[in-house]
Amino acid sequence: MSRWPSLRSEPGPAAAPAGTTPAWQPLDGGARRLRLVLGLGWPLAMAATPWWLGQGGLGLGCGFRALTGMPCPLCGGTHACAALVQGDWAAAWAANPGALVLLLWLALLAGQAVVEGALGRRRFARWPWWHPAVFAVLGSGLVLSWLSRQAGLV
Repeated sequence: MSRWPSLRSEPGPAAAPAGTTPAWQPLDGGARRLRLVLGLGWPLAMAATPWWLGQGGLGLGCGFRALTGMPCPLCGGTHACAALVQGDWAAAWAANPGALVLLLWLALLAGQAVVEGALGRRRFARWPWWHPAVFAVLGSGLVLSWLSRQAGLV
């Protein structure tokens, strides 16, 4: 038995009544480490975007723009990320409103990964931000943002 009951890798005897599904399922060591790496690595990568942009993006560009000559729905997302890191919400919105919403959703995922990795358990029921309606709103937001930028409205 672990000295820290909240960090046990398997649920305790009173985790769920017999015949019901437990709220949390244990994670093996590899899944736990992966969640911690992803959950903590994503904010670190996000924090590096101002530096990356200062380096000229290291030669990487938008493949969609190279093929079509038009910006893709995510164009401006890196600039939005850099603006968020610097605390400039208005610049992030101006760079790409749809990408800003997507970045906030990714922050929820990073938080979820850290919680699950730290606890050593994953939630059996889906988190609310995994609902299909959330995906529909995210996708619609990106497309509407892209279309409004193409029309010169934003």
